[in-house]
Amino acid sequence: MARHPLQRPVPLTMIWDAIWLTVLWFTLTGLRIWIREVWTLDLIAGNPILEEVEFRTHAPLVIPIVVCWVLWLYRLGAYRVLAGLDLRRLIGASALALCTLLALLFSVQATDVLSRSLYFGFALASGPVLWAERRVLMWLQKTGILPSSSQRILLVGDTKESRAYRQLLAADPPQGIEVIQDVVAHPDPLQTQSLHRLSQALDVQVVDHVLVGPGWTDKSLRMVARTCEEVGRPFSVDANFLGLYRSRPHLSTFHNRGLLSFSTTPNDGALAVKRVIDIVFSFFLLLICAPVMGLIALGIRLFDKGPVVFSQTRVGQNGRCFTFYKFRSMIQDAEQQGESLAHLNEMSGPVFKIKEDPRITPIGRLLRRTSMDELPQLWNVLRGEMSLVGPRPPLPTEVARYERWQLRRLSMKPGLTCIWQVSGRSEVDFESWMRQDLEYIDNWSLSLDFKLLVQTVPAVLSGSGAH
Repeated sequence: MARHPLQRPVPLTMIWDAIWLTVLWFTLTGLRIWIREVWTLDLIAGNPILEEVEFRTHAPLVIPIVVCWVLWLYRLGAYRVLAGLDLRRLIGASALALCTLLALLFSVQATDVLSRSLYFGFALASGPVLWAERRVLMWLQKTGILPSSSQRILLVGDTKESRAYRQLLAADPPQGIEVIQDVVAHPDPLQTQSLHRLSQALDVQVVDHVLVGPGWTDKSLRMVARTCEEVGRPFSVDANFLGLYRSRPHLSTFHNRGLLSFSTTPNDGALAVKRVIDIVFSFFLLLICAPVMGLIALGIRLFDKGPVVFSQTRVGQNGRCFTFYKFRSMIQDAEQQGESLAHLNEMSGPVFKIKEDPRITPIGRLLRRTSMDELPQLWNVLRGEMSLVGPRPPLPTEVARYERWQLRRLSMKPGLTCIWQVSGRSEVDFESWMRQDLEYIDNWSLSLDFKLLVQTVPAVLSGSGAH
């Protein structure tokens, strides 16, 4: 599917970024060399805190640095016309570029001969520097010193929603966008005079793109579309015409036909990155934890001769059932005894939890306290049935009792940890638990996953809310 005109990268910005990143690297390299020469605060005589840095060794590193940074900026959409000055996007690209750079340096065994303080310092400085650089670029284009690559956008619509839309664009215009405000057509097929004004504007003015604001009808859209198609002008439509609150639109294809899809979950590209992280980390964690898992298995077998791993059917993404694994922490007939203990349930909603559950074995109590009973779920993560971070997978009997709004927590792949795990676990009531999972889905990002993984460590060590 062809890239949309408003999604095409801006070449001038890409070149400008490469130049500034090059200047920043050489500047920081020279500054690092100078600091080493004047640094006099070594803690131990003869053992300098700052190692010596050679310019000839670090200068060639500018090539992979610029490539990594520009590629990640491109991948995260920082070169799209409507990207604007999003500092978070620039910082996110810098963080991912740093990880890629470190992987490259590690693969060629160059991490020990190059200054870690230098490339970490570069990563910290690159986001703000890129933001400031783009402000300068916009000023140079505005004053005519540099050629402008802006797109002239004709906003169509005179409804209440469209007027608010136009005021928003005028107050905070995106980078590379010039909104034409002297002609505004009414998107109503009965308003032939308005359509004539639209046709006339396309004939006599420089119009790169037509943007149909909110509040249109299907008949109105067809009339505007035909008018634009006649003269070959691309046009876009405000995608929130359905009045959705959480769903985000994105383009997709089906049998070579373009589709405008809506989803409350992140786009497939972002989830693909999440999946790669799941595979890499679950694989290495299984290798690292193998000796511990072997000792746990031995302890369970010695205690009551029963099975080591407990398997159970759980509900995963979009209601898909899968076999869920964990180390057995209860007696062998624990599920059969569940009904007789129902009156002791301490959780609201369809979830069943008892703080002092009599079915838990002594070794099982230790495993639950340290969450080591969850280690076999790394296999579920590696298989793709679960993720490192995501809502916990419920039982089918629990899902059957969900309220309709709670079913949305099944829209993302279940995980080992989530907001609930770092917020007290069993000490949180059921409805708050569900709302925390929806909060995670609505605000998902790779940085949020990383934050939750880091917060999970002290939560596990403290055993807070672990029953």
